[in-house]
Amino acid sequence: MKRKLALFDFDDTMIRGDSIARLVRRLYTKGHLSTGGLLKTLWGTLMWKLGRMPVEDIKTLSLAPLARMPREEAAAFCRRFVEEELVPGLYPDAVKQMQRHRDAGDLVLLVSASPEVYLAYLADVLPVDGIIATRTDGQFRVVLNVVKDEKNRQITLWLKERGIEADWAHSAAYGDSSNDLHMLGMVGKPHLVNPSRKTRKRGQGIPVLHWH
Repeated sequence: MKRKLALFDFDDTMIRGDSIARLVRRLYTKGHLSTGGLLKTLWGTLMWKLGRMPVEDIKTLSLAPLARMPREEAAAFCRRFVEEELVPGLYPDAVKQMQRHRDAGDLVLLVSASPEVYLAYLADVLPVDGIIATRTDGQFRVVLNVVKDEKNRQITLWLKERGIEADWAHSAAYGDSSNDLHMLGMVGKPHLVNPSRKTRKRGQGIPVLHWH
């Protein structure tokens, strides 16, 4: 039997802003990132926005302090970050919509370009069947950036590995930016959440939701 899916982006869809920026701020305030390291990360972010640094490099740079911790300490830090920083900031409307899909028997997936190293802990608090996110190696270096059409590939692979056939025509997806339009194009029921004017124009015809 085919399964209906409900695909959710995370940053600026289920929570305000960029979660990895929140992680960098927490690393700094908890003493795991020096002022010099913070300035280096901010400079790298500027270079990325100017197109002079690959986004994978700035994500790796942002996660670098975790690589200097013992493995267990890094895991505990990420779990507390999710519990204390991300969960309180979740849009109630987003969580309710996830739960509606889950209650309806849909397969709910969180699909994000943010790192799996911390997003994985959201599985303990959100009604999701799986989390697909940017992957890192043992040193927290990005090895697979799940963005744009890579989201589509990873969703397809996730389903194939589990022998699941999707009912795409009756599936839903939620995203906020132009980067999510590839994923939204997979389903019969796409939704833009709090989109910018530019994204709304590029996704013309896609229903718009406002979650706060």
